[in-house]
Amino acid sequence: MPPIPVLSTFTDFLNQSSPAPLQITFANLTIRNHQNGQFLNQVQRQHGRIALHKTLHQGVAELTVLDHLVFSFSFKFRMPHVGECQHITMQSLPRPLSHGKLYVDGEQLRLCFTIDAPDPLRCVAVTHVYQGICTLERC
Repeated sequence: MPPIPVLSTFTDFLNQSSPAPLQITFANLTIRNHQNGQFLNQVQRQHGRIALHKTLHQGVAELTVLDHLVFSFSFKFRMPHVGECQHITMQSLPRPLSHGKLYVDGEQLRLCFTIDAPDPLRCVAVTHVYQGICTLERC
């Protein structure tokens, strides 16, 4: 069975008329943390999950991170219409998260964001890399 492309899964979801959220389960999830450019740790998980939700605005979706190290969170993003890969800015990130970017291509979904702290030296850069869609499920 050929792999399910991540980017076309996102765009197909946004172009469908059904308002039902889509839960995507990936074969692999890697979470990496850095502080001041120094590697802190890495966590590998199988069956990483996210949920996609449509919003009232055309071309805007909300993504909920279901597998996390500290707390579940959601953010909105505007899906561009062109290209084989997309670098997208996360909108409406909950505090203390900031500086969110989303990268989507045919093979992976990558989320990069910062966990802010009062002391800038204590901020943590986090990257989630999801690879290999296993299942797509309407919620």
